[in-house]
Amino acid sequence: MVTAWKGKGSWHLTIACGAIALTVVAAGCGDDNGSSAPAPTATKSATAQPTTAPTPAGAKAGAGLSSTITNALVATQPAGQVIVTFTLTDAAGIPLTPVLSSAQNDQQGRVRFTIAHVESYMGGGDLATTFTRYVNDINVTHPAYDSKGKLETVDAATGVYHYTFAAVLPAAGYDPTRTYSVGLQVDRTYQGTQLSANPVFDFVPVGGTPAIREGVTTAQCNSCHNPLIAHGNRREVRLCTLCHAEAAVDPKDTTIDFRNMIHKIHRGKDLPSIVNGQPGAQYAIFSSFSNSATVFAEKNADGTVTGVGFPRAIEACVVCHADGATASYHLEKPSTAACASCHDDVNPSKQTTAAGGPGTNHFQGLGYEEGECRGCHKVANDPAREFDITVTGAHVVPERSTQLKGINVDIVGITNHAAGQIPTISFKISEGHPPDTTPLTSLTGFDRLGFTITGPTTDYTVMLALTAAGGGATGTITPPGDDGVFQYTPKTGIPANATGTWVVGAELRRAVQLTVPPDTPAKSVEEAAVNPVVTFTVDDSTAVVRRVVVEDQRCAACHGEFSKDFSIHGNLRNQTEYCVLCHNPNQSDQARRKLDSAAVARGDSTTSIDFKVMIHKIHRGENLETQPYLIYGFGVAPPAGTGYSINNFGEVRFPGDLRDCQTCHAPDTYLLPPFPGTALGTRTAHLDPATGNEVQDGRLGPITSVCTACHDGEDAKAHAATQTAPDGAEACAVCHEEGRAFAVSELHAGRN
Repeated sequence: MVTAWKGKGSWHLTIACGAIALTVVAAGCGDDNGSSAPAPTATKSATAQPTTAPTPAGAKAGAGLSSTITNALVATQPAGQVIVTFTLTDAAGIPLTPVLSSAQNDQQGRVRFTIAHVESYMGGGDLATTFTRYVNDINVTHPAYDSKGKLETVDAATGVYHYTFAAVLPAAGYDPTRTYSVGLQVDRTYQGTQLSANPVFDFVPVGGTPAIREGVTTAQCNSCHNPLIAHGNRREVRLCTLCHAEAAVDPKDTTIDFRNMIHKIHRGKDLPSIVNGQPGAQYAIFSSFSNSATVFAEKNADGTVTGVGFPRAIEACVVCHADGATASYHLEKPSTAACASCHDDVNPSKQTTAAGGPGTNHFQGLGYEEGECRGCHKVANDPAREFDITVTGAHVVPERSTQLKGINVDIVGITNHAAGQIPTISFKISEGHPPDTTPLTSLTGFDRLGFTITGPTTDYTVMLALTAAGGGATGTITPPGDDGVFQYTPKTGIPANATGTWVVGAELRRAVQLTVPPDTPAKSVEEAAVNPVVTFTVDDSTAVVRRVVVEDQRCAACHGEFSKDFSIHGNLRNQTEYCVLCHNPNQSDQARRKLDSAAVARGDSTTSIDFKVMIHKIHRGENLETQPYLIYGFGVAPPAGTGYSINNFGEVRFPGDLRDCQTCHAPDTYLLPPFPGTALGTRTAHLDPATGNEVQDGRLGPITSVCTACHDGEDAKAHAATQTAPDGAEACAVCHEEGRAFAVSELHAGRN
């Protein structure tokens, strides 16, 4: 097949043979020998054109959106004109019509294009490091999409089109040996759902392999952002980087260079310039879309700092920089723009920055040329080089230090576990990382060993928190014999009215002082064991395992591994099946809240710490209608402190789509049915102003407990109340059961 089309003064010839297409640019017309003009030069071997059968005339596009840039070229006449070939169809390959303004119906897709080139430059200094950067060819400092370009139809039956940029690559500065990257944003609304495609095409005008700049992939972002989406409907990191280039600034002249902006946003409320700044200090970016500033970190008048909180150890660069064509640059090419974005109180350069003059808070107060950073900040291939100034050593997460030997606790049995009896728990401890472990016969060096007994598994209502070793220890520990088994007998017994299946879990921790290089601040960590949970019965009934609703690996997608990448309660607790032993429907923050005399005098309502309510509310955070969301937690005991802390989770910013319950939940466990099963509703209560004791006010239904945790407005609460009978029976399933008009799965489908 041979097709020819003319674009403003030059003919473009496409020759397709089978699945191979090649696009060439003719520079002029010569004689048969081609003596008056050079031979045409291929821009790039193009992606194969669609080979599906042509769509019948009048066929209507259905669900989905698919778009690919199959080729791009730079014309010689007129010089610098960029022409792009792209496809636009629904999911089944039925063509859609591209439009340059808002789509008027679901058979159209709005298309917008931008273009940037990869530019190499020397960092200077003795090492002369070579860096690369994107430069946007529409507008260098205020990047944008091309406007007033031209659309042409190539093949209406298969949905192939051309777009000719209105913007022309400048004669001065255009280098056909560079990599140029064309980005396309396609938006389509189908049956009320907003769809998007963001293809990017890389090419070298004179031919050759493109040099792609990609320090992070969309897939990595989507492990938390679920999915990444910004500026209305932009979803691919590679498209973002074409505009968020090195010279780009917002309307207030704050840099929006991707590597600087993203580092600062994710460090958020831990940015040194904000933490150590004066009240009112902010990190904000002004958006021309909303005509307002988005504040990512701010120091308040009372000295607290609010803003983005990274959900795991910030030192773990590999969380974002594991994949991508240039992901290794964070190790191999350290620079001021990237490194001084997280460490924004340091200026290692020779130019004045927001941190101060050259060398501010840097080694010996000296500033260096950009290319010299890697002279000191090397890539350390030796994992033993921890906490030094190599890039890898400086970003070791302390809880992942190779100096930690690993500790383990295993519950091997429980006796005397009938209702009313005082049980004896048999356990082993060991050192090492499974399966290579060494048994230990002494608890010396461990600052806490604790057990939690609770039941029944239909839904936990009783919590026996037992300290076997460490502060406040009670009960008796029998040292191990030849079998290495310890015995622990607490002073508290299983309640006499206990029935059914119960569980016992354990926690073990020790403080470890890590070895650091000279002149480096000391580092100590709390090394913790994985929490084991063992089931037993108190009445010889058939054991019933508690429901599994949340899975640890889903938490890990954002938080990493608990006790290594994210700390809970002094780094002690790391398994959700262990968390719920304490965070049951009857528990609240009363034990800590009652230590606040003002809260007692007011007769404050206590805050439930029932897992199914608390976790929903924490993750809903800033989107809660009832603010603030306060939980009284542990604090430093008197006389050094109050014995409590007040934690406002109403400022938490969830990075994903809150409608997508399966981000955290095991499949189908959030639907009606099977929820609620045997789950209990959450208890509500307040403090007695006279005694500080908790006075129970009532109990919500189990479905109401969960749903009004996120949907916490007065209208939602009233709706739930009107659908609850006087005996507590909830009628939620009438509308929200699967297959009904407002099924949970439909209302929580999330983004496409």
